Amino acid sequence: MAHEPQHPDNPCRASLPDAERIPAKIWELLRRNEKFGRAVRKLQQLDRAAKEQGKIGQVWFAADSLVKALKSHHDFAGYALEWLVPEPWFEICHTAIEDGVDLTGKQWVPTKFVKLESGSTPDPTDTAHWRTFDAHDRFDAYGRQSLAGCVPMVRGPIITFTIPEDSRLRGSKVNGIQEWRDYHASHGPFTINDSWRDAPLGFRRIFCWLWRQRDSREKNPLTNCRTDAPEEHETNFFKGWRLFPALAKNNMSQEDAARAFMFDELAEDYRVFAVPKSIRTRMEARRLAEWLYSQLAANLPAREPDIFGSALQWDILLTVEDLMREGAPFDEALQESFEKIHLKADNWHEGQPIPNQKKGWAQRGADWQNTFRVMDAPLAGTGFIQKAFPGKPNSPSPTTSVSDS
Repeated sequence: MAHEPQHPDNPCRASLPDAERIPAKIWELLRRNEKFGRAVRKLQQLDRAAKEQGKIGQVWFAADSLVKALKSHHDFAGYALEWLVPEPWFEICHTAIEDGVDLTGKQWVPTKFVKLESGSTPDPTDTAHWRTFDAHDRFDAYGRQSLAGCVPMVRGPIITFTIPEDSRLRGSKVNGIQEWRDYHASHGPFTINDSWRDAPLGFRRIFCWLWRQRDSREKNPLTNCRTDAPEEHETNFFKGWRLFPALAKNNMSQEDAARAFMFDELAEDYRVFAVPKSIRTRMEARRLAEWLYSQLAANLPAREPDIFGSALQWDILLTVEDLMREGAPFDEALQESFEKIHLKADNWHEGQPIPNQKKGWAQRGADWQNTFRVMDAPLAGTGFIQKAFPGKPNSPSPTTSVSDS
């Protein structure tokens, strides 16, 4: 019988949406990782020094480089740094449909930015820190911002809210700027001590987006689709185009540049299989579908493992941490967690058999401690907490693989 999560912060609990459970696990592991904690403290030191020296100082570039390096090495950690030690920028983008576009039968159409309002505070009425740029001639609003030399030099996060100027377009479903104001007014700064349920909604959406790049099942809860992540589709990359003539040109055409971007996307985010155009029967289509299934399933496990810890492992970790915060030594906290979770001693009522705590611990104590060490093993470095952020650029990120989960 599967263990039902008991701790309110257990990321396996049923009240947490399926799409958030693994991102929540990653955050809960990451914020407990000592190497990541050192990276946060280092960025905080650089941020304080940069504010004293100003953005043109070398310290600011060191802080910016730290975030960028972490994003390339461990994207979850890099984006988390952005939100934990923020240098935010806020934008309100006004969009419209490009002129002369035939909308017949089209679900997606090219748009342009006709106005951009942006600033370094979450208050658009703060005229001292906000500016407005309007599209003019061949330059859209962002182009006008660049011409004015006002492109923001910030680490992020960039909080953007889109407003459509045409009723046929869809704007942002969430006002991230208002979200930011509400969160900081009611909660205060976001810190490494905040659990997943206490984290900003925008931060949680970023973690869910990062996990969508790794899990083909998850959809964006705001749009109920995967347009922001790799999804199954038939590519037109090869249709009506030849590679050799494009390479022989001295100047790359607009179409060639678009194909180059498509090539990078296919190479990075997809496995590409070639299926003949000459399929003539449903039977043949079924045969090819079975072949494709065998290719995709070749290296997958028979059943999906508990990624980054099971419900029981998380309950043990969280309960032991709570007891130790209250002053209990580790050994005592571990045994008490066994009594609370396994023996359910706290749920004992008059007339029921009294759990034999001493006998139960003698039988299961070693297993219970080993289960805890799956989550947290600082000396051996083998716990999920330690593996969540190895800290070395040449080490693989555990969030790109679940083979050791």
